[in-house]
Amino acid sequence: MKQVSIEYCGTCNYRPIAAILSLAIETATGMKTALIHSPEIGAFEVRTEGKLIFSKKETGRFPEHSEIIEILRNIDPVLRKEL
Repeated sequence: MKQVSIEYCGTCNYRPIAAILSLAIETATGMKTALIHSPEIGAFEVRTEGKLIFSKKETGRFPEHSEIIEILRNIDPVLRKEL
């Protein structure tokens, strides 16, 4: 199973948002998510296997939980079968 990480800006207090997204990912897919404190102001980036799949800095917004779950399911054929 693929690894997911959420890198968040601690200065901006984004940890609760990252934790809630992490729980949504685990509930929907069974995937554990690593939460990583970033020193970069405004950071909120989601990666799987090191590949960036969402960046708040690029989009200017936080991801919808369903959006991240859909991306993960599209990347991993095993998760698609679990739908």
